[in-house]
Amino acid sequence: MINDIDGLILAAGRSKRMGCEGKLKSILHDKTLLEHVIDRLEPQVGELFINANPDLCGEQSLTVIGDHMAGFQGPLTGLWSALKSDRLSDASYLMMVPCDGPFIPQNLVAELYQMTVNNDVDIACVRYQGFAQPTFSLWNKRVLPAVEETLLVKKMGGFKSLLAELNTAYLDWPEQPINPFFNINTPEDLAAAERLFS
Repeated sequence: MINDIDGLILAAGRSKRMGCEGKLKSILHDKTLLEHVIDRLEPQVGELFINANPDLCGEQSLTVIGDHMAGFQGPLTGLWSALKSDRLSDASYLMMVPCDGPFIPQNLVAELYQMTVNNDVDIACVRYQGFAQPTFSLWNKRVLPAVEETLLVKKMGGFKSLLAELNTAYLDWPEQPINPFFNINTPEDLAAAERLFS
């Protein structure tokens, strides 16, 4: 556990490809996707929060941070809403993961934190098999003004422009038998993930 890091689970997306309103409740190997992510991330951070529609979260112990903007504008809205919130702790960093990534490595936060501190970067982002995974990333909270400008002024709701604009370091994660950054976006993805447990 690293106390200077808050954790944020992004779960405010519309889940269109899953064909349901909130895929965080989808069941994988007898637990919800949200429960899998909590189990993996909670031991790695000081405090853990979730960006989601409170009505879809069900009973769980996390502090919920809703979007501060009406209408889904993209995943950057969740990061901005958390950074703007008065609910986060006074930790210096925010670790972000998606609610549909049940195989998060148990040393992910420590590895990204080491890279961040050693290089004094704004963002440390995972790269797997040559592809950046921006929803698995560690952000210095000082990036709030840049996040706000990108979302509110430039009207861009994704992460790519910020990764290019800010001081970003990439952590090339070694290949594993199971892709630890596998995202479950469709019922087919969920079925494939279920087979990985058997």
